[in-house]
Amino acid sequence: MEIAEEEIERTAQEAVKTALLEVGGELAFEKERADQMEAAKLALEAENKKLKEAAQKKQNQFFYGALIGGAGGVVVTSLVFSLIMGICK
Repeated sequence: MEIAEEEIERTAQEAVKTALLEVGGELAFEKERADQMEAAKLALEAENKKLKEAAQKKQNQFFYGALIGGAGGVVVTSLVFSLIMGICK
């Protein structure tokens, strides 16, 4: 009876070891996968930040271009109008 109990104990320990090795391997795989996903996430966040900065720069350039173009149009129109008024007098 004692030998049978020892055999059952040994078999149970081997089964636990095998299960731990299997689960440990899967856990290591999932951890590596999670680490890779985190690295990809950080890279995408950095790229997203760069794109947002570039979009903001383009928006600012458009705004300043429109502002300068509008001011230039007013100046040119004023000059043309002054020249026409000067000729008409």
